[in-house]
Amino acid sequence: MTPSTPFTFRIATLDDAALLADLGWRTFDETFAAYNTPEDMEAFRPTAYTPEIQAEELLDPKTGFMVVEAEGEAVAYVKWNTGPAPAEISGEKPFQISRLYLLQAWTGRGLGDTLMQMSLDRAKENGHDVVWLTVWESNERAIRFYQKYGFAEAGELTFVLGQDVQRDLYMQRNI
Repeated sequence: MTPSTPFTFRIATLDDAALLADLGWRTFDETFAAYNTPEDMEAFRPTAYTPEIQAEELLDPKTGFMVVEAEGEAVAYVKWNTGPAPAEISGEKPFQISRLYLLQAWTGRGLGDTLMQMSLDRAKENGHDVVWLTVWESNERAIRFYQKYGFAEAGELTFVLGQDVQRDLYMQRNI
């Protein structure tokens, strides 16, 4: 693993449902396990990271995934949604970055920046006027990253992880 490792970017297909479930869970677990009980983490897993759920999302015409591979393995992905946004989000044609997930071993190599720029470019190319996302209020690193790209807080929502009720933030930026 060197900084010059070339990344391969591709749009996910239905064949990637198990890969996305595994990669999604691995990245979620790496990021949040230290802040949550094992019981809450395991209770949450089947509500978001199963091959069946990923297959449903892959079949949704308003949802898309970009998978990133390096050294023969999937190391990151971004999930986009173009469906209706919550009332807290302004704009006539919203674009959601639903997940921007990297395995920790691949952070610090500019990959998050590349995925964010690809997402913003995709939104612009498709005529969206606002990009939005959600982030856990305690994920300071992610909040700083989003702020670097011009995202600002637009509201809050409740996120339930197992038995733990958490506060997430809506963030948005205009295109």
